[in-house]
Amino acid sequence: MSISKKVKQSLTEHIEKIEVPEELDESVRQSFIRYHKKKETFSMKKRVLTICLAAAILLPTGVYATLNGASYFTGNHDLNGLVNDGVKRAVSEGLSVPMDQKMTDQGISIHFKEVYVEDTKVLIHYSIEQLDGTLVPFEFDTTGLEVLNEGTKDGKQVENPTYQEQGLEGHSVLPFIGTSKEDRLPFYLTDAAGKEINTGIADHDQPEGILAFVTDGRKLPQSITLNVDVNRIGKTKGSWKGQVVIDQSKARQATEAAN
Repeated sequence: MSISKKVKQSLTEHIEKIEVPEELDESVRQSFIRYHKKKETFSMKKRVLTICLAAAILLPTGVYATLNGASYFTGNHDLNGLVNDGVKRAVSEGLSVPMDQKMTDQGISIHFKEVYVEDTKVLIHYSIEQLDGTLVPFEFDTTGLEVLNEGTKDGKQVENPTYQEQGLEGHSVLPFIGTSKEDRLPFYLTDAAGKEINTGIADHDQPEGILAFVTDGRKLPQSITLNVDVNRIGKTKGSWKGQVVIDQSKARQATEAAN
């Protein structure tokens, strides 16, 4: 058995015993999943974060001379180790699938452009565009909120604002992509029966980025649908709802190429 395989086997044996320390850098937590500190519990979502951080250490991003830059996944979009060296290798072999699905309201479209699927992971490249095709501005409306940090630097928005919710400890992060759902997750996967698939979820929460869905090691169902439930983008309120069937035709090849 090679050293790399021994390391991976050891990681698998011990990963369930690892818990993410509370003092873990807040920016990493926020980029993985948006939730209030007071509501935080040890869950599958947190476990996936642990796996992602370990993967980022074991699989540093490499440079592929053969890449032509056509895929968003081959750029510097690590997303806490989810878009790792193996993903980039598989994508460079043509194992992602182009998409052209849009949901439009208020002159703004959520545009899904490319999907990459493994047996236990789905990555989707999206951009949020105005009518002329340009990205919507990364801006927020904090009216009525007790703002702790505007998230600006030199007059430019560089990160999400944080604010204090009345009666709750800690702080909340104002998402760029908002939803009315109680769990605050505007994107989720369902199976053929319409049942939500239990996955860890990560996204860049920017005008352009990647959505990531990762299981706890179980294979994804044969039929997967991306569900969208968005009621605000930046400063604009509206309704962006719909479903997109995920193409898994290259999942097996991608899984083999990435590992």
